[in-house]
Amino acid sequence: MTSPARTSVVTAPVQTADPALTPGLAAITIESLGKRYGTGPLVLDDINLSIEAGQFVCLLGASGCGKSTLLNIIAGLEKPTEGAVTVASGKAAVMFQDAALFPWLTAGRNVEIALKLRGVPRKARGAAALELLDLVNLADAANKRPHELSGGMRQRVALARSLAQDRKVLLMDEPFAALDAITRDLLHEELERVWRQTGRTIVFVTHNVREAARLGERILLMSSRPGRIVNEWTITDTGSRRIESPEVARLGDEITDQLREEIRRNAA
Repeated sequence: MTSPARTSVVTAPVQTADPALTPGLAAITIESLGKRYGTGPLVLDDINLSIEAGQFVCLLGASGCGKSTLLNIIAGLEKPTEGAVTVASGKAAVMFQDAALFPWLTAGRNVEIALKLRGVPRKARGAAALELLDLVNLADAANKRPHELSGGMRQRVALARSLAQDRKVLLMDEPFAALDAITRDLLHEELERVWRQTGRTIVFVTHNVREAARLGERILLMSSRPGRIVNEWTITDTGSRRIESPEVARLGDEITDQLREEIRRNAA
């Protein structure tokens, strides 16, 4: 792609049918991965992927292409039919679209649950939970229950709870899909700040092209079933971006064209 003369987002589309893996640098390594349920058709086919430590990767594709299935396999919630997945640091934390907070517990106590499961001593949990809520700018809501919080605030509690697991890899399955556009944009800023501050490796599943263009260092496009990685965009300028910026719009338009082509190819 020929980039405009001046742009803060430079992209390079690259075919990624069989990318070179980089042992020692990879937080996640996926090799020849395939998935089918029973005797049904392939859901995922021959996925090869290496994700470096600290990268923010957005996984994009049409509904039903296998994005969530791939995320669940990386998380260890499902097993591949063939191939292998390696998470170098061990298990990954997962954040879903539904915040799934315990309604009878305060925000702080919801975060403490993850700390308890991690083995943090009881006396240290309160301060640790407050520190994590402060990281997502929600310390002043520590004593509120979920019904007292907005949807965006509940998702920030869920993010703090995911971070409480202290895993190097964070997997996010359309966590902001149910939120209004303004709240989602605010949470994009929060997530970007947390990512830069913590150095987590993030794999973020979305079907929202602009969201992927706004957040990702790498954007991976999956084909419709069977799901394969068919294209990749690498953002060389990783400074903060706004969803309404011309650069994000241009990238979003390019990805949308590719996505439409994949959908047409599958429908033919």
